[in-house]
Amino acid sequence: MLLISELKLGIDESESELKDLIIRKLKINDKDLFKYSIYKRSLDARKEAVYKYQVLVSIRNEKKYLRIKNVSLYVPENTEVRTVETDIRPVIVGYGPSGIFAAYRLAEAGMRPIVFEKGKRIREREKDVERFFKEGILDPDSNVQFGEGGAGTFSDAKLTTRIRSPFIEYALDVFIRFGADEKIRYTPHAHIGTDEIRKIIERITDHLIEKDTEFHFGEEMKELLLNDSHEVIGITTEKSEYRSPICILGVGHSAYKTIRALDDQGVSITPKDIAIGFRVEHPQSLIDGNQLKGLKAKEPSEYFLRYKDDKGVYSFCMCPGGLVIPASSDPYRIVTNGMSYAKRDSGIANSAILVQVSKDEFPEGRLGGFEYLKEYEEKAYNVSGSYRALASNIKDYIENSSNELIFPSTYPLGTVTYDFNDFFSEKDGEYFKKALVHFDSKIPGFIEKGIMVGPETRSSSPVRINRNEDLESVNTRGLYPAGEGAGYGGGIMSCILDGIRIADRIIEKISESSV
Repeated sequence: MLLISELKLGIDESESELKDLIIRKLKINDKDLFKYSIYKRSLDARKEAVYKYQVLVSIRNEKKYLRIKNVSLYVPENTEVRTVETDIRPVIVGYGPSGIFAAYRLAEAGMRPIVFEKGKRIREREKDVERFFKEGILDPDSNVQFGEGGAGTFSDAKLTTRIRSPFIEYALDVFIRFGADEKIRYTPHAHIGTDEIRKIIERITDHLIEKDTEFHFGEEMKELLLNDSHEVIGITTEKSEYRSPICILGVGHSAYKTIRALDDQGVSITPKDIAIGFRVEHPQSLIDGNQLKGLKAKEPSEYFLRYKDDKGVYSFCMCPGGLVIPASSDPYRIVTNGMSYAKRDSGIANSAILVQVSKDEFPEGRLGGFEYLKEYEEKAYNVSGSYRALASNIKDYIENSSNELIFPSTYPLGTVTYDFNDFFSEKDGEYFKKALVHFDSKIPGFIEKGIMVGPETRSSSPVRINRNEDLESVNTRGLYPAGEGAGYGGGIMSCILDGIRIADRIIEKISESSV
């Protein structure tokens, strides 16, 4: 198969015209081209905005075309999993991205994992989340953070990562197999959308059930079962105990109760740097107009903004055409996040704006980061007196003034006008203001036409469950910390890749021991 790069189409040109570009590039007849597919697409708006494409081409006598510029041979890496025969049934705690793909990979190998998730399946979880969004009634066990699919289920479902791995394509293939649009293979900053990812995850779960994966929804792990050598021999829940020498821990960054239980049992845990801040909202037209110079793109525009001082301030989890949502999992604490549907058609762009927080700023103790975040989240609730988020015009924040919002926030529970100058530390407030002025120089109108809603506190876990090169806990054999809650992921795709790595290492070890 050939890989052809640097094929260009104008913003308004149809992708069906790629076929003619390929034929002209290779100087072939229509009948010589067996098939082609888009491999990557990127927008180049530096001068005249164009889309650049890489395409995969199936054609006879491939090698004779390799002398042509930007044409190379494409050989996909092997991502097949080996099959193993064993009576061991690994336990997976947490069914977010890392847990889902660890289970999927183990099931492909012929193993029959047992999955525990404190939250509910998506259909029931949706009802609980909808009740919270409409009425402010929070279920601590079934919400945006907990349940089938993890926190990514109620997000933009972005599939981006800086990690390079052949398993990215493997993961995308799985999503497409269960209903995702083919374009996630090649769209830059690909996303699925909260409405579509829910259906896909349900189908993956049903498939795993058919493969004899055992699920326990609404059943939270209480603690590990350990022998005298501090090795895993199983877990206990509020309902029973389950024996297994392997436990993959794929809980999310909000699973405080589980992390505390592990800390009480002596599992090696250390604090980790995080970031906190707020979400900003702008008319999507402002972002599109700036990024595309008024041209109409195939997708709503995104931005990635950075400012460096003694601390870094940056945009995170940008949701074009999305909405800001309540993402609390603990009573009387306000947490915000971003979410968007597949069409990204709300007309409002939102993104987190975060300042780096060193673990040295936490209260003392391995779990001091939890207390640090709790202080901010409870402070927001006490100011609001409800789950209504705190909000301000960005311009008012910069100028230390207070006025009605220039447009209503998309946050479904409503907002309370608030001066964020009284919320963050004085030093962090200075960093935020300098950063916002810098961002305004990159996107004119960022200050004048934007609002801020917060707080945003759950961008990552404030702890790391330490593991060795074998991906096991450094002091608890058989425990495999995975994904974001364990401190080894920063988004859906990175957590997926971590879950796959761990599953493959377990498969490899079991295969070696059975030889």
